[in-house]
Parts: sequence; structure tokens; C-alpha cells
Amino acid sequence: MPDLLPDTTELEKMAMKDLPPPKGLSLAGKKFYFCMTQLYHLFRSGTYTRQQAHDIKLDLISDYQNELFEEKLLQHHADIRNRYSHIMTEAEKHGCPICRKLVRIFDSRENNV
Repeated sequence: MPDLLPDTTELEKMAMKDLPPPKGLSLAGKKFYFCMTQLYHLFRSGTYTRQQAHDIKLDLISDYQNELFEEKLLQHHADIRNRYSHIMTEAEKHGCPICRKLVRIFDSRENNV
């Protein structure tokens, strides 16, 4: 999983310098960037020790990578659904009763199996 996720170093450097976030960040990226910016502010103000800030930073990185993976997974599933949606429409319109029932179950419109 780690090789599928981007390195956070550049976002961390930008947050440390209190630069504006880069354009095009995903929701997970925006959340991570905002949290890192706040973490650096709190560290500089003395609210957190270096060790506390480090521990929080590791948690934020882990959360960001997990959320980014979930975003990619959701997008992948949406892409798959888009590829077969026309087939499901045809099966519901012109298919046999069993095909139509399968479409309703698959679309979560029917819970009785």
C-alpha cells in the first residue's frame, strides 16, 4: 500500500512555511494540509513539545494515507459501476424476471433474496 500513496514531504514543507495549499488537493489532502499547518503553529507557540508534535504528525500522515487510499478505492468502484451501468439498465428493461430481480438486489432496491 505505501508505494501507491504519494510522499507527504512537499506538503509538510509548505505547511511548515505557512504557504497557501497547492491547487487540486483532494479532500484528504486539504484536511492533511490544514492539520499540518495548525500543528506547526501549535508547536511554535509551545503548546506541544517536539515529541508530542512528532507523534501527532505520524498519526496525521497515517490518517492522510488511509483516507487517500479510501478516496482512490471509492473512485475505482465508481468507475466500475459506470462501465456496467448500461448493461444493468438493459437487463432491467429487457431481461427475464430473474435478471430484473438480480438488478434490483444489486442496486439495493430489494433486500429479500
